[in-house]
Order: sequence, then structure tokens, then C-alpha cells
Amino acid sequence: MNGYIMNFAVYTMAMIGFFALALLVYKKSMNFNQNNNNKDFLKVENSLRLSPSKTIYVLKAGKERFLIASDPGNTSMLSKLDENNNEHINNINIKEFKQTQNTVKRINRG
Repeated sequence: MNGYIMNFAVYTMAMIGFFALALLVYKKSMNFNQNNNNKDFLKVENSLRLSPSKTIYVLKAGKERFLIASDPGNTSMLSKLDENNNEHINNINIKEFKQTQNTVKRINRG
């Protein structure tokens, strides 16, 4: 009788260990796949502080780029940048940002 109980206990523990190992491998592989897919999906390409509390960002989401304005109480999408703006966006000068700052002020007023 003791032999049967020992065999049952050994096989039960082996099955519990097998299922725990399979669950651990499954969780690791699922996290690995999720991290690889979203690694570089959203990226801040450029930013400029307009005032101590307001900032403009150029965000890249996948293959698209967006101009975003942010302050402590609000975040607004100003525009979607097209292919013509892609080469120009890295060399934006201060005058263009002053014009954008005026646009941000206008948006924040209402």
C-alpha cells in the first residue's frame, strides 16, 4: 500500500512541476513577443520649450509624424506632418516655432 501512495505522490509532483515549467515558458515567450512589437512604435523626435509650462513635440508613431502641444492641463495635436515636412522637421528654426507658439496660444484660449 505504501508503494502505491509513494508512486502517486511522485507522479503528482512531477506533473505539477511540468505544468509550472510550461506556464513559466509560456509567460516568458508572450512578454518577449509583446516587447519586440512595440519597442519603437512611439518616439519623440524633437521638442521645444515655448515657456516653462508649454512644450511642442514632434512625435513619430509608426511611419507617421505628428506635431503635439503640451501644457500641464492640456495636450493637443496641432497637425499631422506629411512626407514633405519629414526632411524639413529636423531643421526647424525659431521663427517657425514662434508662429506655432501663437497657434498654441490661440488654441488654448478657446
